[in-house]
Amino acid sequence: RKYDHSALTKFQDLQHAGLAARASHEADLTARAGRQDYETTCVMLYTSGTTGRPKGVVLSNRNVIETSKNSSEIDDLRAGDEILAYLPMAWVGDFIFSIGKAYWTGFCVNCPESPDTMHHDLREIGPTYYFAPPRVFENQLTNVMIRMEDAGRFKQWLFHHFMAHAKKVGPDILDGNEVSFGDRLKYRLGELMVYGPLKNTLGFSRVRVGYTAGEAIGPEIFDFYRSLGINLKQLYGQTEACVFITQQPDGEVRSDTVGVASPGVELKIAESGEVFYRSPGVFVEYFKNADSTADTKDAEGWVATGDAGFIEEGSGHLRIIDRAKDVGKMADGSLFAPKYVENKLKFFPNILEAVVFGNGRDRCAAFINIDLTAVGNWAERNNIAYASYQELAGHPQVLATIQGHVEEVNASVAQDPMLAGCQIHRFLVLHKQLDADDGELTRTLKVRRRIIEEKYADLIAALYDGSNTVSTETEVTYEDGRKGAIKATLELRDVAVQVPVKLAAE
Repeated sequence: RKYDHSALTKFQDLQHAGLAARASHEADLTARAGRQDYETTCVMLYTSGTTGRPKGVVLSNRNVIETSKNSSEIDDLRAGDEILAYLPMAWVGDFIFSIGKAYWTGFCVNCPESPDTMHHDLREIGPTYYFAPPRVFENQLTNVMIRMEDAGRFKQWLFHHFMAHAKKVGPDILDGNEVSFGDRLKYRLGELMVYGPLKNTLGFSRVRVGYTAGEAIGPEIFDFYRSLGINLKQLYGQTEACVFITQQPDGEVRSDTVGVASPGVELKIAESGEVFYRSPGVFVEYFKNADSTADTKDAEGWVATGDAGFIEEGSGHLRIIDRAKDVGKMADGSLFAPKYVENKLKFFPNILEAVVFGNGRDRCAAFINIDLTAVGNWAERNNIAYASYQELAGHPQVLATIQGHVEEVNASVAQDPMLAGCQIHRFLVLHKQLDADDGELTRTLKVRRRIIEEKYADLIAALYDGSNTVSTETEVTYEDGRKGAIKATLELRDVAVQVPVKLAAE
């Protein structure tokens, strides 16, 4: 309604004008097409800069076409599918999903009207094929839990009762496994009362295939969406691979792995534990950066991912433990994999971000960022006044709640003998949110661990020297680019740890 209609041209008129001019341009277009082949550069896309400065990744037509073909076929994507193109256009995920695969399959690409209307547009369009990074699914789950806390007692009981049943049988029903008639009947009732309305609210009513990638998603979050009947899968990929390294075929979807090698992809694990791959999607080169190209891709086409993992015998599923440079050893020799614990912490709606430390040390400690939306909603319901994020983050009841969450995670981590040494012994809630403008996160919201370790060295030291409180001053960048400083005195808390399952059994 805000367009100047006098300046608009009907789409049909534009099409007719193009057809009328076709003859005069056909020779030039044919010549242009003739200069293209499989090895011609298709696009250059940049890495996110998690491990250093972003690099320009040069991708050929072969890379994009073969990857789009193979990844579309494994999920049976069709011309009748619908996708929502809302991610940054310069990111490889959006390019492959919204351009490469769209051209291969012919499905419909829908663009939201604006960032502010994205969720409304998602519900209106009802995509059948959907991709989002873990942070999007985490935020949606947080909003659901906040709304349920504001609901009446009967609605809360209904939600929790049927969600408990969905968690029990939902994934099996989705995968076509055997489930009793009574459980199926109760699940159908839950679909009518809870799951269906919830999926409609989220915009997921028609999702046939959903993917998440970019960073590991917490298993509890992953299982929540699959229990609703949403066919959410994990994939593992990189800009250098044209996204796809592994995928999860239907019937082989698990929260603890990233699936099997995508069609055309070969995998191998180095002695160091680092994952390597090669495929038709492997990039040509880093733009004007021959040294980095040689460091990443060898003469045989094998690419170093920078991630540590292993391939399960029998199933062929790949399990990613963490970034290879982040995986280490505790002082007693046990495995240290911080991302594994961080993802479990971020399942709780009250926790937005977590950073775990412990490499080379005798125990683990953590920084926590609270979710201002979730915790602020709790404060309002309980008539707790606060003037800033810093004030709310230091509230005794907030600290007690976060401590309970950390202890729950410790109990869960203790169930895995290989990673039980990663239980958190002490934590603090940061006085500010980690921010890309301050260099603490990438623009795709991945933690820059080394920068955080350097910037908050005083806080880390306090976590390990037994201090109960620590005073600090931190430089921040405001939205207008000005620099400032935040001063705070933080409380450090000890956390109960559990005896690992294997030791308890012995």
